[in-house]
Amino acid sequence: MKRLWIVTGIIIVLGVLVGGIIVYSQKNTNVLSPGEVATSKPTPTPAVALTTWDDPAGFSFQYPKDLSVNKHEDDNDNYAHVELTNGSHPGSIIVWVSDVSSAWPPKGGTSIDTTLGGVTAKKILIATPSAKLIVGAVSEGLVFKIEGTLTDKTYWQTVEDGIVKTFAFTQDTQAPAAQSSSGDDAVDETEVVQ
Repeated sequence: MKRLWIVTGIIIVLGVLVGGIIVYSQKNTNVLSPGEVATSKPTPTPAVALTTWDDPAGFSFQYPKDLSVNKHEDDNDNYAHVELTNGSHPGSIIVWVSDVSSAWPPKGGTSIDTTLGGVTAKKILIATPSAKLIVGAVSEGLVFKIEGTLTDKTYWQTVEDGIVKTFAFTQDTQAPAAQSSSGDDAVDETEVVQ
């Protein structure tokens, strides 16, 4: 008889525990009625106005319109040296076009294969002294590099990913001394990305 009371007590305790778990889980989940389909509403992402940079060095890309652009017209060593900054986010992106040298790809860091403008490229993460993410490709005997200094990593990595995604080769590259002022040639078109 004593065993019967013990078994009955265990069954009652287990029943109370299972019932409590069921009640608790129903309070914390949305229970669908038969035939109802679960749907989730995506969180809207803020729209970012973009503009297009069209460079005489033979490439174009889109970038957030609120960035400051420095064309570095004083740089006579590179075919292009376009620096993008934002006063609210420490860091920068520089798009370089230069002659192929032993400096490409850079030594150190972690490297993976990727593409840039449809051309085989390297994506290199250099962790020290400051985090840099470089995506570069060789085309027409020149190195095209997008170099991000990721001080504000979340912000600049998103910007760099957008530039890499929209990067395109556009024409034959002009020699550094023959470059025209690309800022006046920049197309000011706005696109909303969601």
